[in-house]
Amino acid sequence: MSNENTVTAAPGGFENPAGAASSHPERTTARAVLETLRGYGIDTVFGIPGTHSLEFYRPLRELGIRPITTRHEQGASYGADGWSQVRGLPGVVITTSGPGLLNSLSGAATAYAESRPMILLSPGRPVGHDFRDIGSLHETKNPSAAVNAIVGVSRRVTSAAEAVTMIHDAMRDFAHSRPRPIHIEIPLDILEAPADVPESATAPRPLGEPAPAPEADVAAAVEALAASERPVILAGGGSLAAGEHLLELAELLGAPVITTTNGKGAIPEKHRLSLGADLRLSTAHEFLRSRDALLVIGSKVGEAELWGGDITPQGPVVRVDIMRDQMLCNLTPDVEVPGNSAAVVPQLLAGLRARADAGGPGAVAPSARTAPDLREVFDAMDEEGRTWAPELAALNETIMDVVPDDTILAGDSSQVTYMGSTTFFRAPVPHSLLYMGTYATLGYGLPAAIGAKLAAPERPVVCLVGDGALMFSIQELMTAVELGLDLPVICVDNGGYGEIRQNMVDRSIQPLGVDLVQPDWVRLAEGFGATGLPATMDTLADTVRTALETKGTSLVHLKI
Repeated sequence: MSNENTVTAAPGGFENPAGAASSHPERTTARAVLETLRGYGIDTVFGIPGTHSLEFYRPLRELGIRPITTRHEQGASYGADGWSQVRGLPGVVITTSGPGLLNSLSGAATAYAESRPMILLSPGRPVGHDFRDIGSLHETKNPSAAVNAIVGVSRRVTSAAEAVTMIHDAMRDFAHSRPRPIHIEIPLDILEAPADVPESATAPRPLGEPAPAPEADVAAAVEALAASERPVILAGGGSLAAGEHLLELAELLGAPVITTTNGKGAIPEKHRLSLGADLRLSTAHEFLRSRDALLVIGSKVGEAELWGGDITPQGPVVRVDIMRDQMLCNLTPDVEVPGNSAAVVPQLLAGLRARADAGGPGAVAPSARTAPDLREVFDAMDEEGRTWAPELAALNETIMDVVPDDTILAGDSSQVTYMGSTTFFRAPVPHSLLYMGTYATLGYGLPAAIGAKLAAPERPVVCLVGDGALMFSIQELMTAVELGLDLPVICVDNGGYGEIRQNMVDRSIQPLGVDLVQPDWVRLAEGFGATGLPATMDTLADTVRTALETKGTSLVHLKI
């Protein structure tokens, strides 16, 4: 995780007006918590102000933290996730008690399933009022227990010191363990009370260096990889911490790299060794089974990525992961290498180079291996992707030919994403495709795109989703308009829930509940204050160009 300790004004002009003073001079628990977050570089929070959460909002201007008010708390947590991926810091969601908190949980569950950092802050009943069934506002039996069933940790704290410590611990865990969302419930009387911690306690703490793997495990991995003639690398979300070292390792080994959707862009996808993020394809499964060594870095090799395929290679499986238990998940390793990929991949590089310098059987000399010609397998994967959904492939290619190379594309659990964008959008860098292949939620794309645009206003951001998914979060179009974001939203309209319709047909069920009445999407966009643009496949390229050039938020409607 990055650590930006300098407190500056938040983007978008949300700084404290000159000479303005706090109208509430007491340093409350709410302020102490926000001071702690600001110290770690967090300058944006997402949520909807509520009766019980007001003290969270009091110090935001003074601290230079910008609140983003979405139209639904689900949009707040998805927006925080999109912001987090682009900024490299945990997304922060502030909700009110009861329904506000529970509304945010789909985004929290997404962060858990996809191993992403998130911090949820909510007020709770005053101390001593736990479980009292007295009809108080937003009364909820046990909100912390409910959230704890979904996130990594949920705790009802008893002091400002405990809340601040939870944030420090979370930041360290995000850096050194599998990132999982946390929730802090602060009783209302504690939230509004003077903080019981000095200002020094809220200062950011050193996060420490990435954990390397034991030398014996690295040596065993080096031995297995050096002995192979046809190695391949499977890179998951946990590989992204390795940065450019991963490409160095691939080039040293002459190893093709295929990624999960969370690892998409781990190496530039137009590089000669990249096989993209197409683990779902049978052609990819066949290729992986043909290799004589498989190096898995930071992935649980989940069934939601494989779509039921078998990727067991002809030789050893080497697994690198920050969590040992994840290395034992779904694909049995022959060599386990526990550690942070940021440290382990350089260890593997050093070990392979040292072996080459020493000479002897199986030595690998830098750049000595001939990189395989992947054109045949790449073409086969490309063709299989088209066969799955030719129209979605064509429209994705049309869009990708138009958008700038540094575009961030926000997708959804829409066919246009998982049967199109994952294959035909070639990501140049990580987190260029915002997606959640494991949790596979609807309504993610638009708020995630908003979060990404706030995190990187200098980069083009495009939201490409289906009509069913967009209707889940269409209210966030108003959020984008209100924020003045230059954000094209492309709605691919197949008349409802297309995949579920096909699933019914495949099971000899007459389609029911999947063909949806559609709004006039162009007029709907205009009603929100956005620009509405109708498109056909023939006009799609020109319409997307127009959307990219349009000031403010736009919605392109494409019926297929």
